[in-house]
Amino acid sequence: MILYNVPSRTAVDMKPATVGRLSQLAGIVAVKEAVTEPERVRDLREACGADFVILSGDDATARHSIFSGARGVISVTANVVPRAMSAMVAAALKGDRAQAERIDAALATLHSHLFLETNPIPVKWALARMGLTAGGIRLPLTPLSATHQPALLAALHAAGALPE
Repeated sequence: MILYNVPSRTAVDMKPATVGRLSQLAGIVAVKEAVTEPERVRDLREACGADFVILSGDDATARHSIFSGARGVISVTANVVPRAMSAMVAAALKGDRAQAERIDAALATLHSHLFLETNPIPVKWALARMGLTAGGIRLPLTPLSATHQPALLAALHAAGALPE
């Protein structure tokens, strides 16, 4: 888990042993782990025990994290293709590697393209293209740059979020 010190924007990596100690406190029941190495989830599972909830915070590695002991994902991609992400997570939680991999492979480009610019700018653009929002944004957000729009549009088509 990475914590950010807002004034200096310095990332602080909270190691699994520290999370393990914190998991013993009554009010701490879960962690969102955004480090992309599945080994980190295994280390957290070992440090925190079976009852502690670990959630992936990275769509691109969520499947691997679930197979390593996470119980789900706090997902950006699910804002755009909720059924597909739900199906991928359900398959992974059931241990159906082939199904989870098939779904995740279809979403891989979308996972990465939703971060072409600062979140949630690409998500808001995608939802507007899908007709799910009016498309307006407020500061401090800015519109998705024209240079990224074709790539994100192609990723939406590839993921089945938009008809061909």
